[in-house]
Amino acid sequence: MDRGAYLSRRGGGLLVVVLLLLLTSSLEFEEAYAPFMDYVSHFGYPVEEHFSTTSDGYILRMFRIQAKGSGAIVKGKKVVYIQHGLAGSPEEYVTNSEDKAIALVLANAGYDVWLGSNRGNKFSRNHTKLDPSKDYDFWKFSFQEFSEYDLPANFEYISNTTGQEKLNYIGHSQGTAQMFAALSIQQPVILAHLEKFIALAPVVHLRHLTNQGMRLGAMTQLGGLAHLLKLGEFAKYPVGGSSFGSLLCKYVPSICRIELGLQSDADPSVLNIDRYYVFKGHAPSGASAQSMMHFSQLINDPKGIFKKFDYGHKNQQVYGSPTPPIYDLSAIKTKVYMLVGTQDRIADATDASRLRDELPNHEYKEIHHGHVSMIFAASTDVTDYVLEILGRDTKLMN
Repeated sequence: MDRGAYLSRRGGGLLVVVLLLLLTSSLEFEEAYAPFMDYVSHFGYPVEEHFSTTSDGYILRMFRIQAKGSGAIVKGKKVVYIQHGLAGSPEEYVTNSEDKAIALVLANAGYDVWLGSNRGNKFSRNHTKLDPSKDYDFWKFSFQEFSEYDLPANFEYISNTTGQEKLNYIGHSQGTAQMFAALSIQQPVILAHLEKFIALAPVVHLRHLTNQGMRLGAMTQLGGLAHLLKLGEFAKYPVGGSSFGSLLCKYVPSICRIELGLQSDADPSVLNIDRYYVFKGHAPSGASAQSMMHFSQLINDPKGIFKKFDYGHKNQQVYGSPTPPIYDLSAIKTKVYMLVGTQDRIADATDASRLRDELPNHEYKEIHHGHVSMIFAASTDVTDYVLEILGRDTKLMN
């Protein structure tokens, strides 16, 4: 057989294999690409979607989950509200194995679980007046606006819907930053309704960040360039799902393990890499360039100060001062339960220790986890910790 015929025959064989894989996957439930409601329902959990509207017109989608096989959603359960990180989404908290996915674990433990989606996320791309595909003004936000508008709107909506005066809050990464900001400014709705605040991989100070992609972006001011070009959206979710990334992680997981080791988790062995292709199929979920700019400002600050967005020459107009206000972390009276990963390339333990020392009331614990493995681990260390904290002085309703 000549070389051309051999290659042709071999290529035909590979094509058959690819077609068989596609046919097989089409006959199965596609966890990596299933819409949120379909995914959760498929595994037997009652789920609802809800919408809140912020005082500045953003329409935010939330999801509500209760115990597997329990039928309809009911009132009377203790509430846990989970908030995602930068370019993340509620999907991150349900796509790990059922015994490790924090939203499912909490639902099965008897909690009324709510998952929020910040403005600009793929689930919250609506506004009473602005169109995200046409109006650049839609994208003028960062965690500062999440703290001032999104969190209060969601807290109030959840409290009114459930009849529960107090809510437990779990933030991951940026989800912690927006709560720290809200508590620093003494946001009244949050203070009225917050019971416990659990901070997973807390992001406030970023002086010791070792994620080289984020550091390079901060050094080169990529967010600022996007702002100048009026490119409002950052990390937009791919149409049809992140198919390539998901398939790569499924069939060549070593590549994704290396990527995670360089960008988020110094020890990627802690991750549930066998399920990471499902996580990857739902990511990234969208954010604003201004959000990236705000974090770049924190990374570049020589003192690592946690402060509001720096508008440059417009600071005087916006804040009444030439520099952006600093968030006063010492003003936070709520007890903060901090879970910090010693392998985290973003929320470095040294920076987290500094935050701990600035908080008047805290409980601090370090574990051998990274940034992504804090919500997508191979172990139950994180969920065990969260259940233990929530279970203190708490009586669950049936």
